[in-house]
Amino acid sequence: MSDNDTNGGLIPPGSVEGNAVQALLNILNSATSPEILQAQAIMLRRLALDGDVVASRIPAPLNITEIGGYINLVTTLGMNDTRTQMIASVLGVAGPSQALGWLPSQPTLSWISMPNDRPSGPLQGTLPVSFSIRSDFEPSISLALQGIHDRGCALPILAPTPALPPSGSPPPTDLLPPIGRSLMLAPTMALVNPDSDPLAVAQLPGGIWQVVCRCLSAGPIGVNPANWSALVGNSTSCTVSPAPATGRQYVPVAPILASAGFVPASVGYQPKSIADYTWTRFNNISGLVPGVTTFGSELTLLYSPSVIATSSLAGMVSYLWNGTTFASQ
Repeated sequence: MSDNDTNGGLIPPGSVEGNAVQALLNILNSATSPEILQAQAIMLRRLALDGDVVASRIPAPLNITEIGGYINLVTTLGMNDTRTQMIASVLGVAGPSQALGWLPSQPTLSWISMPNDRPSGPLQGTLPVSFSIRSDFEPSISLALQGIHDRGCALPILAPTPALPPSGSPPPTDLLPPIGRSLMLAPTMALVNPDSDPLAVAQLPGGIWQVVCRCLSAGPIGVNPANWSALVGNSTSCTVSPAPATGRQYVPVAPILASAGFVPASVGYQPKSIADYTWTRFNNISGLVPGVTTFGSELTLLYSPSVIATSSLAGMVSYLWNGTTFASQ
């Protein structure tokens, strides 16, 4: 082999083997999927702990006596693991590795980025182009949004990918957002002009106040005008805008989001001002069993043990769901 041979002279450049190794390295360098990241971790650990990724520093043995000398030396020193790795290195094969503990347990779920509704208007630029949702909620929320779009409406959402607060910082009082069980509707899309805003807080005669979306265009599913009264807010209060004679084409949001497991944080809530965002919150508590589900079990679905351990939520993993929130026992 020439000095230009790759991998310590083991694989000639331009060979089938060399091209395959180079293709593998390109994948490891550029991919970001969990499986490839695990492969990267394995390679790095073997480089640090084992002797089979790079060429051996032990020269090719001249005879069996030389190999026996190596074996006798490490056996006398009681270095049994090193002996096994050394023999594998001399033979040019991958030595055994301790698989247990190599890779931390990976989260079962992930964060999915979904395109956000950004209806035209003066505040369109304030809306994020996407929002994040737990992977187990993504199929149902997609269907719910399709139901809203089919009615000619839009539902702008604020839901960035959560990051756990670092150790030493105050933990949040609301524990649902860090585990992806909360959505916030864009508060700037309502309470200004109920006849032009994409969203509104409105009520039918004798009904409760609820979040609705306004029909922006004709959709496959028609929406009839109804006598919706709506709120108009300022920095200190909200007033009622009566239903016009022609009615308003509104679609209640709660029944559609309920099909995806998300329900209003406060049913029938009437905001006190334009800065009161309580109406925007929808929570998903599906699958949480009072007295059984722990906060830690929810965290481990989305975060690695090391991330949880270095956050200010580490001391709250034993909190139990009580039907309303996670609380210490």
